[in-house]
Amino acid sequence: LGALYWCYGVGVELFPESEPSRAFVNIEAPQGTSLDKVDAIAREVESRIKDFENIERVVTNVGEGSSGDIFGGGAGGLNTARISIEFVDFVDRKKSSGLTVKRIRKAVEDIPGAEISAKKEEEGPPVGEPVTIEVSGDDFDTLAELARLVQDRIRTVPGLVDLRDDYDPARPEIHFAVDRNRAKLLGLDTDHVGFFLKTAVLGTKVGTFRQGNEEYDITIRLPLDQRDDPAKIKRLYVPTMDGRMVPVSSLVDVKYSGGLGSISHKDTDRVVTITAGNEGRLATDILADCRKRLDDLPLPAGYKISFTGEDEERIETSNFLTKAFLVALCLIAVVLVSEFDSVTTPFIIMASVIFSAIGVLAGLLVLNNPFGVIMTGVGVISLAGVVVNNAIVLLDYVEKLRNWGMDLTEALVRAGMTRLRPVLLTAVTTILGLIPMATGVSYDFRALCWHTKSESSLWWGPMATTVIFGLAVATVLTLVIVPVMYSLLDDTKRFFGVPWRARHEVDS
Repeated sequence: LGALYWCYGVGVELFPESEPSRAFVNIEAPQGTSLDKVDAIAREVESRIKDFENIERVVTNVGEGSSGDIFGGGAGGLNTARISIEFVDFVDRKKSSGLTVKRIRKAVEDIPGAEISAKKEEEGPPVGEPVTIEVSGDDFDTLAELARLVQDRIRTVPGLVDLRDDYDPARPEIHFAVDRNRAKLLGLDTDHVGFFLKTAVLGTKVGTFRQGNEEYDITIRLPLDQRDDPAKIKRLYVPTMDGRMVPVSSLVDVKYSGGLGSISHKDTDRVVTITAGNEGRLATDILADCRKRLDDLPLPAGYKISFTGEDEERIETSNFLTKAFLVALCLIAVVLVSEFDSVTTPFIIMASVIFSAIGVLAGLLVLNNPFGVIMTGVGVISLAGVVVNNAIVLLDYVEKLRNWGMDLTEALVRAGMTRLRPVLLTAVTTILGLIPMATGVSYDFRALCWHTKSESSLWWGPMATTVIFGLAVATVLTLVIVPVMYSLLDDTKRFFGVPWRARHEVDS
């Protein structure tokens, strides 16, 4: 069955796909773009999505700084905008909000002047983007070229959307280069000239204004119409120590250049991070295609490509849950050995855990669901402690009957007949209790009506279906295979001359 799931299963996911309650449209224009231009792009996006279904309200934030000087007086982020979209309540949606996000992405992809991405609100703990590729090394220009090559190779991977990187080379800057020799001849130095230019453009605090309990800084600088043009700044005069006035144009050279907006480091290396989302395919399948396309990408010495984000978190979570599952099995085995004073009987009981795994994989194949690392993994671990109860109830009564002197075959038959009802009742009540969680069928006591879909079931449903199918299959196999295994092991011990002994005696 494991081989069948490997060949025909849907795949693996970290968290189950759910219906988002919110979505976000991120707009990032080139560095230096005016706030009015970014606002115009945001308004264009709003006009295209305002009539989409499921949308209840839209909130737009444009820019993050307070100044738009060409000299960089404002904080970074003036070239960005974020549109927050809130959907109507889950029960009132006529269509999936996930489909609405896809429509939004298609509607805004051709708007020029900025990078625009649409993504749904993330559920669960932050794990990074579904596709996160880090290119690390020494030289930032080389990293930028490698990032471009990586994006060119993976851009056409099916299901890959919102491909972008955090390399920001286009921040416009104006440099004033002071002629040191000329400034020295005129009795000036670079500090004096630099302080003058800083005061003229960015301003200098000269005092504090108090009004009641509030304090306000008093800053002096040139009016906006005189500080936003380098030609006007060059016509200013710098006062010297002896009272002379020297024109700025005779002291400095103005140079226009582009600088880096930000530089990221990780483990002492410079890093450019490439991110993307997934649409219509599992992130694991998209990552597999990306790895194939990047396997033969030539890298200079000292540079490397690594997959992080959700992929890294999925591997760490898988390792943790595997260790937790093994620890749970060991603890169960220790308790069973100490209670039964035997090794063979606990071995048979622990086999029911394997039966539950068969049911889990069968359920995933029947429902065509992916294996969820978090929710399905937690369901498998919980099954390890649940399904052994039926085998314990059955075999405990078998050994009790044999202690009373009953024959092996008769004891197995009698135990099966006597323990059938408690075993089935335990399994059936658990399965029935989980069906609402798995199907989403619930009753609203406030509105006094039934709902056939539930937002929470999209999240918890995979865990519920894991327990339902695992417990159902394990219960049936426990009633049939566990007695057979017990009989075979007893026959094997007799073949080697090991007689059956009462529970209070230890097996040889």
